[in-house]
Amino acid sequence: MSATVDAHPGTVTARPVKSTRIGIAGALVVLVAFVIAALLLPHTSGGVAVDAADQVGIGGSGLVVALGILGATRPRLRADADGVDTRSFFGGYRHVDWDLVTAVEFPSKVRFARLVLPGDELVVLYAVQRGDGERSVAVMQGLRALFAAAADPAAHSNG
Repeated sequence: MSATVDAHPGTVTARPVKSTRIGIAGALVVLVAFVIAALLLPHTSGGVAVDAADQVGIGGSGLVVALGILGATRPRLRADADGVDTRSFFGGYRHVDWDLVTAVEFPSKVRFARLVLPGDELVVLYAVQRGDGERSVAVMQGLRALFAAAADPAAHSNG
């Protein structure tokens, strides 16, 4: 439930906390609103015939919208001496080896941390968000320590 340094030495894991809470709450509100609308709609005096299939459709639409909102809970990050595995709102994990990374950044006016690759290509770390405050600071410290260790030739020879 946190964006912190993992219990395993040399491993950093993260996931968004604040946006996860907001996403879950938003999904519940939307789902409840659609279900209430589906249940109350046949009892209105608007003159429109609403049958069971319509009610199921409205409830199903609410479920689809709620699942879309839950996409805010998907970002994850795992980093160790080999590199960084990151997952965005959609899709699977993407692995980036430390030898490809030129910098680990979290600029002050940006919402998400990022890895800088050669040619100024950016890999956005959606699991490390400004809104998570101290959790994100701990993750960035861990990521920067792993990045520094990977860049240090003495760290590889001690192996």
